[in-house]
Amino acid sequence: MKKLTGKLFAMILTVSVAVSCVVSTGIFTASAYTAPKKGKIVYNKAIHNKYSKVENTILDSLKNFDEEIDISSLNVPRSDAAEFFKVLTLTHPELYYVNQGFSYSYYPSEDKVASIYPEYTISKSEYVTQKKLLDKETERILSLVKEDMTDSEKALVIHDELAIMSEYSTSDYNKADIYNSLVEKTSVCQGYALAYSYMLSLVGIDSELVDSNSMNHMWNKVHIGNAWYNVDVTWDDPINDRPGHAQHTYFLLSDNAIQNLPSKHYDYTISYGANSTKYDNYEIHNFDTRLCEVNGEFYGFVNNNSSANKGALLKYKLDSNTYEKKLKLNERWSAGGNSYWLNTFMSLEKYNDTLYFNTSDAVYSYDVETGRQAVAASDISGVSASSGKLCYGMVLKGDAMYVAVSDSPNNKATLQYVKRVDKGNLAIGMTNYVMTASTNSAEKAYYGDANGDGKCDDCGATVSLTVTWDAGGNGGTIDGKATYSETASRWQIENEKFRTAVAHRSPFRKIVRLGNCTNARYGIDAIFALFI
Repeated sequence: MKKLTGKLFAMILTVSVAVSCVVSTGIFTASAYTAPKKGKIVYNKAIHNKYSKVENTILDSLKNFDEEIDISSLNVPRSDAAEFFKVLTLTHPELYYVNQGFSYSYYPSEDKVASIYPEYTISKSEYVTQKKLLDKETERILSLVKEDMTDSEKALVIHDELAIMSEYSTSDYNKADIYNSLVEKTSVCQGYALAYSYMLSLVGIDSELVDSNSMNHMWNKVHIGNAWYNVDVTWDDPINDRPGHAQHTYFLLSDNAIQNLPSKHYDYTISYGANSTKYDNYEIHNFDTRLCEVNGEFYGFVNNNSSANKGALLKYKLDSNTYEKKLKLNERWSAGGNSYWLNTFMSLEKYNDTLYFNTSDAVYSYDVETGRQAVAASDISGVSASSGKLCYGMVLKGDAMYVAVSDSPNNKATLQYVKRVDKGNLAIGMTNYVMTASTNSAEKAYYGDANGDGKCDDCGATVSLTVTWDAGGNGGTIDGKATYSETASRWQIENEKFRTAVAHRSPFRKIVRLGNCTNARYGIDAIFALFI
């Protein structure tokens, strides 16, 4: 070890940290919201305030994967070393690859830390790969947030997305960072809390990480308006994981409320008192579905049997706690024989401003503008009261529809693929759009993922694909002709004439681009003109 003139180093000491949590039993877009100012993340307010002005010195080194960081000028006493480093890594969740355990050297005569020696969980090259995945998922979630939303609505949208997409890790309690939560979609409470604070910071909302050693648990406090509120995303996503459902029992609660619920929170340090009781008795706590935003309005189902709005789809305003009942469903879920569960189990999702929800054996669409309700999927394979398997939720992954199938709301559900939502809207053979393939499977040619498993079925295959446009009925032409047909011999269509034809799109109102093989979802890399 290098020795500084006139200073003696003691043996390097190592700090180790263990993580676990207690739990409650209870398509990438181009435009994502960017806040004008990044929100702050606080943990251990006293230590955070003491060293916040010098943290950038270490941050730059950690981002560079430095093996030794000289902090002798920061005058950090040994007694603060472990907590100082813990605060630094927790309040910067993007440093997920830095282990909270580390080694340090110190000056015995002054009892202050000279250098720290971080432990990195991955290599720098591995981080470059992981960061791309993390950034993509971050952008996807940010795309759900609209600039004109209130801070409470932004906090709600992020809360719901984390609760629905993530699953509590019951097998590996070391999954406790934002990569685990956001990309791998499984973590313990610390991962949920860090991911929530991280996403809130990106939309300009301040938050605090709160932990209780007695509970062995971590959650958040969120700054909304001029007040702080408790939010526990982990306990709003209880075991067993219920796909399509996000509870709001622990959303925007005062300290008094969260300390007095049946599953109460206790023995935690109050840095910022959550004294406002504004949301404590709001209807928001009865929703256990995602609240979907359509044209600036939020919609959600109430499944709670104790609520007067059980079975209702509500248009809900969070900040004023006002709502309008849009639908009332008298659905029941069989519990076997002549018995039925007290609650209902609708989920709610949105695709292109149309809402989708499940009943016990089907999925319906709902147009918020017209109030029109229609069957989106029925006769779902393996789902029936006689089989004992029913739909206890539904989710959309892009335009892929899945239902959560189980024999009981208390047992883990299995996600079962149903269909593509866009199949009905972009059907083969519709006006001015004809497409055939030598495989005699038009849908396979269109999607490349015919079985909906999220993998490209025919990537790399040599398939003859013919695309025909009929422009005559609309008074337009392509290359001077009323109809145009071009055949390509590869999924990735490179024919210049084909691309030129696409450019001549005067008869068409919409251009649709399908994904390419590299994203492992679709099988065609081509642009098709579509008149709708």
